[in-house]
Amino acid sequence: MDPIAIVFLIIAIVVVWGGMAASLIHLLKNPDHLSGDEPAVDRS
Repeated sequence: MDPIAIVFLIIAIVVVWGGMAASLIHLLKNPDHLSGDEPAVDRS
């Protein structure tokens, strides 16, 4: 592989895995309250 291809591969890996890590951290700090862990509240 050319050095430029390796650089772009590393950048792509960092972007994809970094985005996934950022999403997981955000989800852990701000959980989805509609996930079924909490009982539904009837607001009628």
